[in-house]
Amino acid sequence: MDQQTLLANKDILRGKRILVVDDHRNIRLTLRMTLAQEGALVTEAETYAQALLQVGSLSSLAPPFDAILLDIRLPDGSGLDFLKLLHHHGHGGRVIMISGEGTVREAFQATEMGAFDFIEKPFTPERILVSLSRCLEFQAIQIAHSRLSQELLRGQEILGNSAPLEQLRKMISKVAATQGRVLILGESGTGKELIAKSLHRQSERRDHELVKVNCAAIPDGLVESELFGHEKGAFTGAIKAKKGLFEQADGGTLFLDEIGELDLNVQAKLLRVLQSGEMTRVGGEKLLKVDVRLIAATHRDLEELITQGKFREDLYFRLNVVTLVSPPLRERGDDILLLAQHFLKQACEEHAVGSRSLGTQALADLVAYHWPGNIRELKNCIERAVILSDFDEISQLPELRAKIAKKSGVSPAPPSVPLRESQEPKPGLSVESDERFHFDSELVPWEDLHQTLGRAYIKFALVKAKGNVSEAARLLCLERAYLHRLMKRHGIQRDIVVSD
Repeated sequence: MDQQTLLANKDILRGKRILVVDDHRNIRLTLRMTLAQEGALVTEAETYAQALLQVGSLSSLAPPFDAILLDIRLPDGSGLDFLKLLHHHGHGGRVIMISGEGTVREAFQATEMGAFDFIEKPFTPERILVSLSRCLEFQAIQIAHSRLSQELLRGQEILGNSAPLEQLRKMISKVAATQGRVLILGESGTGKELIAKSLHRQSERRDHELVKVNCAAIPDGLVESELFGHEKGAFTGAIKAKKGLFEQADGGTLFLDEIGELDLNVQAKLLRVLQSGEMTRVGGEKLLKVDVRLIAATHRDLEELITQGKFREDLYFRLNVVTLVSPPLRERGDDILLLAQHFLKQACEEHAVGSRSLGTQALADLVAYHWPGNIRELKNCIERAVILSDFDEISQLPELRAKIAKKSGVSPAPPSVPLRESQEPKPGLSVESDERFHFDSELVPWEDLHQTLGRAYIKFALVKAKGNVSEAARLLCLERAYLHRLMKRHGIQRDIVVSD
């Protein structure tokens, strides 16, 4: 008897639901008395059919019993068949098999189907209690681990159902299983770090560290020490040796955010590590072998930095094995509202302000805004509204309406005041009565109109900029890299536009 286990788990059976399945009345009675003394709630079944009725709908996420004591020989069937059924629905780990005629082969089968334990008759009450206690304790650990994992992953999932995001998810799944280096491009605030986390979680390195560093946040004089570590006395203040981020990430993944900010000298040392898998600490001579998958990200146009002599071309090609583009929020359609609702719930919980909802005007403003700060700006906007709101419904977002009005050059009317008949837009004009726009042709699908106008306007901007893409991007208030992608999508070639 494991007395220590019994003492340590004295109350673990209290209130637990235990099903005893055995065709011998005396065994069921003995087990009922033993378990009832520990505070357990015991249900009996004499046959396979009765046991099946007791467990009811196994498809439920919540199993009807915390543990099952199951005889291997039943009058109308096999306990192993019943175990197989339980295992199919994910409840096999709750079963302890008992048998007076069990064989090694049957014990092995039971274990293969997930049974927690296999006890031979005759058994002592203590043996049953020890096994049940361990079974319930193991379940408690699994539940706690599952909850902890959910907490750790909270806020790390990539939310959205838009076409660009679905395409990105497919690419992540395909790339994550490999060892290839990944370069993540995208504007600030689009969730490049979430992409890196998703790549790591889906990779074979998931059980090792994901080490993250924002290269722009480290002072220039400390970048090399942070990445590669240093030896004692390597510089003033180095009172002891220190591991760098590459060593910390050994066996796992290193995520270098804003890699475009790295100094050229650090870029050269980074290139050597990627080429050889070896490095030395600052002030050291010993070669250290590191096994690291590198994921880099930037909102900068690295090709432009290369032409300016600010980024090494050979490092760029080493990093750019696979490129993933994090789409800006303005390209993600209904994802804006989905993310807004997510951030709304999150902010309400974080600030303990009770439930809040977004009104019609607030939802319309969220969709109308162009979100230059992307997801980060949306999150801050929703959190600010939750904190400042005095009502359950957030009917409008005044700061957002002001930004929309400023961009369009029109002062917004209060959302609660409807337009008078004399104020209604004239046919063929915009709401702001801008007579430059006329719609005399037949109506076409919105997507076709969006594509046509977008292509024409980009060509117009390029003509204004005399073919200078950087200048055109400035005129359109777009990132140069994003304008390049739009040109590629619309089949626009700069030289053709200029020659036209």
